[in-house]
Amino acid sequence: MRNIIESRLEESGASSREDRVHALREIVQEIALYSLSVNGFFGRAVFHGGTELRLVHGLPRFSEDLDFILAEPDNSFSWSSYEEALLRTCSNYGLDTELRNVGSEHSSIRRLLLIDTSILEGSPDGRTPFLRIRLEADVNPPEGAQIRTAFIDFPIPFEISVMDLSSSFALKCHALLCRSWIKGRDWFDFLWFCSRDIHPDMDLLSSAIDQNGPWVNRGIHVTREWLRDQLRRKIESLDWDQVARDVFPFLSADERRTLDGWKRELFIHYLQRLFSG
Repeated sequence: MRNIIESRLEESGASSREDRVHALREIVQEIALYSLSVNGFFGRAVFHGGTELRLVHGLPRFSEDLDFILAEPDNSFSWSSYEEALLRTCSNYGLDTELRNVGSEHSSIRRLLLIDTSILEGSPDGRTPFLRIRLEADVNPPEGAQIRTAFIDFPIPFEISVMDLSSSFALKCHALLCRSWIKGRDWFDFLWFCSRDIHPDMDLLSSAIDQNGPWVNRGIHVTREWLRDQLRRKIESLDWDQVARDVFPFLSADERRTLDGWKRELFIHYLQRLFSG
């Protein structure tokens, strides 16, 4: 079974050590998703976020974690229902994996840490390298996400549940406006959505805005004008050199060259394009 991983790595075309680490992380992400799929997880949960956009839609950046929302709120959700199967599946593919629950069981975000010490090559300093992937499930998600079926090919074809792209963009806009730190990957994704003429689902964004962030419980119904104005304020407030530095490690060499153009004017252009219709 380990030969399957080696073949997948060869297919990725990764040559540098950095690219091989990204490719191997993605392989383990796919194996974890496969285990969750065959054990009924996607009957109650939906895959979303940067890794979903990359694996399902070809987003040209790497991503670290696996993010999910439950299809219906369920405070009793626990990763423990899937841990044994995850460990067994990883073992079947020759991985030496450890799982750790992190964070509070009373939080609305339930976190599970997957750590593998077997798949990465030895580091130059002689230390044993490890690969870490965080699985996060929102047990009290905002209302209104539109859900559909998607398929992933590796390690064998399997089915997952995902949001449609308008719903994904809505939650990305929520992150852009409400995240308490600057995450360059959010802005990379913003350009990706805008360049594909995708528009955020305003009802889902309204629900998310009301549930978490600086506008919590204010009952704001997000309009195109409100969102345009808030995004413009955010764009004008940022240090774009800092934002570019944050996303740099998650891009290929070709994509990194585009960061030279990351300036306020670029993002204002795509913001205007988003709301021009």
